[in-house]
Amino acid sequence: MYSVSIALYLLWFCQVQSFLLENKDNFPLDFNCTIPKEKFANATAEFTICAINNSRPITLCEKCLSFFLTLEESYINMSKVMNNGTSCLDHLINFDRLRVVSILYENNVDLWTRAKCDECYEQANNNGNPKISNETKEFRKYYNNFIRCRNNKSIQDADLCSTCMNDYVKLDHYYKSISNINDKIGMCMDIVDLMNTTWTFWSVNCCKYRRHGEYIFIISTGTMLLLTIMFYLVVQGYKEENAPTIIQQSRFFESLSLFKD
Repeated sequence: MYSVSIALYLLWFCQVQSFLLENKDNFPLDFNCTIPKEKFANATAEFTICAINNSRPITLCEKCLSFFLTLEESYINMSKVMNNGTSCLDHLINFDRLRVVSILYENNVDLWTRAKCDECYEQANNNGNPKISNETKEFRKYYNNFIRCRNNKSIQDADLCSTCMNDYVKLDHYYKSISNINDKIGMCMDIVDLMNTTWTFWSVNCCKYRRHGEYIFIISTGTMLLLTIMFYLVVQGYKEENAPTIIQQSRFFESLSLFKD
């Protein structure tokens, strides 16, 4: 009788274990994992909203830093909170066939990495928060000087390019200098987008003066080339007109000269 009870117990235990393994995805998380999971969900949503709102013009690195740090912190916290001997992060990743948590986190980190946002900042200070790099501060200084000049209401449109030329040249030179330094690792996308926008504005509004000078050069060069060709044709025609006429003797006179000999 005792052996039969043991056998029935073992059979029941095996059935329960099999049921738990087959339906492990259907059991809710322990309450300990609910709070960090919700924090990660909120952090993911807030960073995504910030990234979309700052996609044009690109100010992702500047405006979304705090949201990205919160996202990373919430993801790390899920690995610290335990649920029945297993971290909440492992439970969410290993038992989730869709990999929702890992995919969302990896996509957000990939977005931050592709924007090279870390290049806008220096290493973390004592408080653990990144601070803006000196290159970014200098670029912002030159860029703000140019923007103030461009938006100056007292400057007439016709004088804008000549008045702001110095600020534009300084900004352009500084950007190229830090681009050469960071050639292997790339530039923070916020800075790249600001510079591209500046180049576009300058080419549309100010390069027409340069094109005017180019037109004069092209017309002058074309005129000189045309005059050279005309001079060559005139000289050739003059040579042909004044060339001596050579009269060739006919065969009849050639035959007479033979008889005389």
